[in-house]
Amino acid sequence: MLVIIIKSLIIGALGGAAIAAGAARMFHAPKVQSMGAFRTLGELNACKGDAVTHFSFGLGFLFNAAASAVAAGALTQDVWHRVVPNWAAGVLLFKNKKVEETLQDPAKMVFAGALVGAVVLVFLNTLASVIPESMSVIAQNILGPASNLMINPVMPIIFCH
Repeated sequence: MLVIIIKSLIIGALGGAAIAAGAARMFHAPKVQSMGAFRTLGELNACKGDAVTHFSFGLGFLFNAAASAVAAGALTQDVWHRVVPNWAAGVLLFKNKKVEETLQDPAKMVFAGALVGAVVLVFLNTLASVIPESMSVIAQNILGPASNLMINPVMPIIFCH
């Protein structure tokens, strides 16, 4: 278990830092080359700089990612492209509401992303490692479809109304 935690901290911090910095750099394209995904940029913009919205948006995808980690033992793109950048932005926006000084600053996002990535990856990997294999089969058949229902019809309704 300790090995899983240590490796998750390292990989989570490195991946989270890269993803969050890349997402922040997207706001400065085409002046600087960025490494983020346009989907991530659109979703960050959709939260309109509100810290709580960033956290709730990421939380919805964390459930889907946790279900995938438990059922299949794999991380989804939701961890890196939705949970980490939104939670990193949320952390920074709690202190300062100006997106130009927080969300759009790659230097600040790299540290927030490293912290969030490390915590999220430790959580998901330890969760997946403590679930017995027999429970994983049940989770695959129940949690996977349930989390997809949460993401597809429920989340759009929450964010539209």
